[in-house]
Amino acid sequence: MNKGYIKIALALLSVAGYMQNIVFASETAVITNSSNENAKYRSNLRHVEDEPEEFSDPEKFNYDKYIRYHETKEGEQLMAEALNFSKKHAMHTDDYTLYSMKNGAALHFKKVNNTEIGKLEFTIPNANNYDDIVNTLWDVNAEKKFNNIFVKGSATKVYNENLAIVQQRYKAPIWDRYFYALANKVKLSEDETAIFLVSSDINDGNICTTKKYVNPIIKSANLFEPEINYDDDVISAKIHKFYVNLITLFIKKEADGVKITHLCSIDYDLNPKNREQTLRKMTAGKMLSIVKLRDIFKNE
Repeated sequence: MNKGYIKIALALLSVAGYMQNIVFASETAVITNSSNENAKYRSNLRHVEDEPEEFSDPEKFNYDKYIRYHETKEGEQLMAEALNFSKKHAMHTDDYTLYSMKNGAALHFKKVNNTEIGKLEFTIPNANNYDDIVNTLWDVNAEKKFNNIFVKGSATKVYNENLAIVQQRYKAPIWDRYFYALANKVKLSEDETAIFLVSSDINDGNICTTKKYVNPIIKSANLFEPEINYDDDVISAKIHKFYVNLITLFIKKEADGVKITHLCSIDYDLNPKNREQTLRKMTAGKMLSIVKLRDIFKNE
């Protein structure tokens, strides 16, 4: 074959091979992108392999039940992380700094993941009050008994008797404030119960909420995006939103009474003067108000 023709043929083969590679790369990219999207979707809906069969049957499929199932699974995983974190940071106060010590109630603070967390310990006399104390603290309106700025609480979405999304409201000098959080009650043993509250970036329709909230303590909370019904005064931004990074109450029956170990970290979404000291004082006030339970149960 003429050398000129050979060169032309080789050039054409090269171009054809190059075009084949482009097509293959494009198809691979589409498949990869599609796989990534699917993986992202599946990662947000965990425990997919455990789904009830009805979710794969088009005739039986119910969207509300499907969402509730996955929100429950994600909520349980979130709260498992909250329990592990709380156990670790409630164990001792070696790395905390003492904030106040009064009438047997010790309050300490420390930084975790660049955010502040408080730890309060005190004992309520009379171990026979254990069940009543657990029931009181699991009540969404429990704070009415000991916190004078608490307005009201409500269960926004109930997954089961021990897992729900709650909303709680508080008085403030200018705008009343509120938060949403996933609440969980766990029986750790016959003599110990834990209660948790953890906020995630819930869309509640508030027209003034522009902040993308990221929970700095409970990482799985940042994957929890439940669907909730909107409140009219929340939508119109008549009340201001804040966030609970973590609130934990360990309630333990002991020989001489009921020991309370209380962890608390709050994102107030505020930037006041002397920010760190001011926000710590706000958290301390909220935490120490629960010590009033001693007087409540002493009189019963």
